[in-house]
Amino acid sequence: MITTEYISFVTSLLSSLLGLGIVFLSLIFLAIYVTIVSKIISGLEKNLPAKAQAAPAPAAASAAVNAKPAVGAEAVKVAVIAAAISEERHEPLNSFVITNIKKL
Repeated sequence: MITTEYISFVTSLLSSLLGLGIVFLSLIFLAIYVTIVSKIISGLEKNLPAKAQAAPAPAAASAAVNAKPAVGAEAVKVAVIAAAISEERHEPLNSFVITNIKKL
């Protein structure tokens, strides 16, 4: 848009502030929307029936018995991985057994 008329500094400042205000208001509404939806989804997940815990396969059980415990830095890695799995599955640490960890 090429014109010979110029807008004043105050008008341009108000236009900029109005644009910034609209952007920040939309970001605030988006944050509120995400918070509400995440609370709804977590509420629905709590109402789902609990998954039946199947007995571990005999091969996995024997592998867990024969596996040697982790030592030192390896133990820290196993603990971090177990905590991440527990958090993701929303289950306590004693509800599952890590038998093997493979680096991808």
